[in-house]
Amino acid sequence: MRSAILIAFVITIISSALIFLPEARARRPQESEPQASQIQASQPQESQEDLGKRIGTVIVAPGSGPALAVADFQPRAGGLDASLGTYNDTLWNDLKFAGVANLVGKSLYPKTLLADPATLKYEEWADDPVKSDYVAFGNLTGANTAQGFLYDVKTRQQLLSAAMSGEPREMAHQFADQIVRLLTGQEGIAESKIAYVAGHEIYKMDYDGYGSKAITRDGSIAVFPSLSPDGKRLAYVSYRDSNPNIYIRGEDGLLIGSTRFKGTTTSPAIGPDGRIAFASSKDGGSMEIYIANGDGSNAKKLTSTRNAVNISPRWNPKTGREIAFISDRGGSPRVYVIGSDGSNERALLSMGGHMDSPSWSPDGRFLAFAWDGDGPFNIYVADVATGQTLKLTREGRNENPTWSPDSRHIAFQSNRSGRWEIWAMHIDGSEPRQLTRGGGRAPSWSR
Repeated sequence: MRSAILIAFVITIISSALIFLPEARARRPQESEPQASQIQASQPQESQEDLGKRIGTVIVAPGSGPALAVADFQPRAGGLDASLGTYNDTLWNDLKFAGVANLVGKSLYPKTLLADPATLKYEEWADDPVKSDYVAFGNLTGANTAQGFLYDVKTRQQLLSAAMSGEPREMAHQFADQIVRLLTGQEGIAESKIAYVAGHEIYKMDYDGYGSKAITRDGSIAVFPSLSPDGKRLAYVSYRDSNPNIYIRGEDGLLIGSTRFKGTTTSPAIGPDGRIAFASSKDGGSMEIYIANGDGSNAKKLTSTRNAVNISPRWNPKTGREIAFISDRGGSPRVYVIGSDGSNERALLSMGGHMDSPSWSPDGRFLAFAWDGDGPFNIYVADVATGQTLKLTREGRNENPTWSPDSRHIAFQSNRSGRWEIWAMHIDGSEPRQLTRGGGRAPSWSR
C-alpha cells in the first residue's frame, strides 16, 4: 500500500511539471481527527462580509481615497515619442494597480502641458473638473533619463523631486514606487519580480508580465520555483540528475547549493533567514516536512506521520518561526502549521474539501490558499487570527497563490483563458490582470 501511494505521488509530481496540478493530491480514507487546537473556519459565505470590509480598506476603491492626477510626461529632446508612450502607459498602469489613490481620468485634465514646476498652475488641478489632491508630472530628458515631480495642489507644496535612469519602463517603475512610498510609507511593488514555470524551465518577469527571461537551463523538468524574500536567491526542484532534488541559485544565476536525496523531494520555500523548508520522502515512508540550510545542507525533519502526505511548506515571513503546510493525515488535505523548531504542530484551517498551496502574506496577517469546497479550485484568503475566509476568484480553475511584497496583491495561476497562465489581482479579488501570454504556472513573487 505504501509503495503504491508513493508511486502515485511521484506520478503526480511529474504530471505537475506538464500541467501543474495542485501540489497535494493524495486522498485517503477518513481517519480519526487529531486532537489539536485549530481554527474552525466558518463557511466562506458566512464570513466574507466582515473580512471583505476589512480587506476593502487595504485597496483604495475607485472614487474613494485621495485623488491623484498623473499628467503625461513631456519630452526635452526630439525623437522620444516611443519612449514617452511606453513611459506614460507604464506609470499609469503601475499607479492604477498599486491601489493607493483614486486616479483622476485624463479626459478631465487641463490642456496646458505640464513638464516642470514652472508650468504648474495649482488651480487648474485643484478645482473642477479635476479636483485632485496630488498631481504627478515630469519630463524625459533623453531616452534613458527622466525627472519627475509630485505636488500637493491643495497646500501647493512639492512632495517629491526624483531623477530616474534606465529603460522607459524601468524609469516609470522607479517613479511609481517613489510615489507609493511617499503616500503610504510602504515600499511599492513596481520593481518587484515574479518567477514562474513555463514549459520545463523557470522564468522570471517584471511584476506586470514584461521582460520575461529564462533563469534555468537544466534541459530537464524544473518546477516549484521559490524566490527568497529579497529576490536574490531562487530555490526550485529539478530532475536534471534523475531524482527530483532542490537546487539553489544566486542572483547571478550560479548554482550555490542543492540536495542529493533519493525518493521524492518537492515544494521548497526560502524563509526570511535564508533557510529552506521543503517536503520529501528521502527517509522512506511518508512525505514529511523538513528544513535545511540555505545551501540545502543539514536537513532536519519537522513532521513525523504515518500513512500521510505532508507537502507545500510556506514560511510566515513576518516571524520566520512558523511554517504552514498541507497534510492529509486527517482525511482531506488541509492547512496545518508547525514551528520551525518542530514545536506546536496543529491544524490551522478546517473547511472540508481539498485545500492546497497555502501562502502567508508578508505582514503575517493573512493566508491565501486554493480550495475546491464549492466547485473547482479557487483562491481564498483567510484571516489567520480569526479564521474568517473570503473567496477571491470565480472564473475558471485557480491555484498556487503568491503574495506581493507589500501584502496588497496576489498572483496565481488560472486556466480561465483556456490554458494555464499567470494572473494577478488585488487582495480583495478586484482588478484581475493576465500577466503571461505564452503559458505560466506556479508563480513566486518577491522584491
